[in-house]
Amino acid sequence: MIDPSSIEAPMTPTLCLTGGGHASVVIDAASLQGEVTITAILDDDDTALGATRYGVPVIATLEHLEAMPEQGFHQFILGLGGTDAPGGARQREALFDRAWKAGLEPVTIIHPRSIIAGGVFIGGGSAVLAGAILNPRSRVGVNAIINSGAIVEHDVRVGDHAHVAPGAILCGGVSIGSRAHVGAGAVIRQGLSIGDDAVIAAGAVVVRDVPVGAVMMGTPAAPVARAAGEAA
Repeated sequence: MIDPSSIEAPMTPTLCLTGGGHASVVIDAASLQGEVTITAILDDDDTALGATRYGVPVIATLEHLEAMPEQGFHQFILGLGGTDAPGGARQREALFDRAWKAGLEPVTIIHPRSIIAGGVFIGGGSAVLAGAILNPRSRVGVNAIINSGAIVEHDVRVGDHAHVAPGAILCGGVSIGSRAHVGAGAVIRQGLSIGDDAVIAAGAVVVRDVPVGAVMMGTPAAPVARAAGEAA
């Protein structure tokens, strides 16, 4: 592990957990937000130790996560992106919970070029990225991703650890369950409910409620059977 005291930290030191592609997006959004400085990355790739990713040093592997408060870190964001792969959202949830239990506070990232109506609630550790729109009385849970260009209309509820992918549209009154994934460019008709752990494929048009754990694809969206052994 690299000595964190060697890192210049003009604001409260904040960790980014994992350093993949999504990390580059949240690190950039944080720098533009101006209230958060990402000063170090923990990654699950031990070959990255000592490297710099997106201008931020990789100081340790994730096995050192629980030691980070003793090293002066008290905040974190997840660089682990949302995915439609089986179990992907649960990996994000597990890493979020692990950091929280270690004593780190989740940081909420709001890109300055997103549009957020007054009175919208956004839970801790969530990321609202460039071009996203959240309209009145919408509510986003903890550790959710409202990705680039997504539209969250009035009175929508997005559950904890859910991912609304780029360009997806949630019409008024939609409810998205915990850990659900709404794929890029998908459209959810007004007033519908998407169950926990459900996956809506990219480009799908959903015209009826979706049960817990279902995988939906097509226009109109229809259920697709999971392969044997796949978990939600």
